[in-house]
Amino acid sequence: MGDQTTTDLPDVAAEEPAPAAAPESAADPVSGGAGATVGRVLGWLVFAGGLGAAAFGIGTLHVVISVIGLILACTAGLTLLKLRADAPGPEPEAGIAG
Repeated sequence: MGDQTTTDLPDVAAEEPAPAAAPESAADPVSGGAGATVGRVLGWLVFAGGLGAAAFGIGTLHVVISVIGLILACTAGLTLLKLRADAPGPEPEAGIAG
């Protein structure tokens, strides 16, 4: 392992020009386009389906169905929270109440 030699790489930063800043796409889910709406609707459907599957699994005493439903609901819920956090909107006030 120690007997292998390496060669110095040329300075790449000096040879390549700086890349131009790409304009933000209107289809970006964070910007609130149609893709964000479809994502939110699908997220809510999966969330409701997961809760329904969990309730069905608990009602019929099937552990596997309950666990799968809870995993779906939790994953969809976290995804919806991420979409909400990344959505454009007013910044929360940092002031202290009182």
